[in-house]
Amino acid sequence: MTTYHAGNCPACRNGRLFLFRKTDTGDVYGHYEECEQGFRSPDEIDAKSGFLTLLNPSDAQWATAADIGRSVWANYEIFPAQP
Repeated sequence: MTTYHAGNCPACRNGRLFLFRKTDTGDVYGHYEECEQGFRSPDEIDAKSGFLTLLNPSDAQWATAADIGRSVWANYEIFPAQP
């Protein structure tokens, strides 16, 4: 399965912003692998108004290319993650 990310974290510079889909709503959000910050849209990254994903109890799955294409992330630069 291909996973996708939207670049490196602008805060910690150590992790990638992986894209996930919330299983209950289908919303796609970004989750930084190192500092655990989450962003519901690319605009939240620019505004630095994310949330701590550890405090979000909802389940999530890796977002597929189709999920991303139907989301607010569709026009943002997305990269396939290298294993």
